[in-house]
Amino acid sequence: MAIAYTNIFWNFVLDPLRDLLISEYNYGKIYIAPSILHQDPFSIRIWGNTVDTLEYTKESALRQHNIEVALYMIEDNPGEAFYKQFFNDGERLYHLLFENKTNSTTSTNSAGTSITRKWLGGVVDTMTINELTEEEGAVKGLNAIKCDFNCKLVSIE
Repeated sequence: MAIAYTNIFWNFVLDPLRDLLISEYNYGKIYIAPSILHQDPFSIRIWGNTVDTLEYTKESALRQHNIEVALYMIEDNPGEAFYKQFFNDGERLYHLLFENKTNSTTSTNSAGTSITRKWLGGVVDTMTINELTEEEGAVKGLNAIKCDFNCKLVSIE
């Protein structure tokens, strides 16, 4: 007997988050990857870091999904105007995540059944500025604002 399952992290967290960012930003690359892929003047990288099970019952599990959202801007000769825009874009990202702390998505599981899940309590725990990995530090002129976004998923019947 095959089990019915849904790719919960991708279908209900990562992909809807990318769609949200794409609808807000009509420029730059917005992608899901564990490390920087594009060296464009502006891009946003999304990656799911961990899933914590908060409650487990026979019918379901309440899980918290922990996501890193990294906003990248490249400028070879940054000045005050660049940094003003850089911090502005970081605040815009923070507020976009804040305003969408609840988000509903419907997807189909492996058995063809349609299910809906809703983000609950989506928050940005931390926002770090220019704490670059070794790989990111090798990109000339790279600046980064990284938000640690966490959300729980609940079923909507």
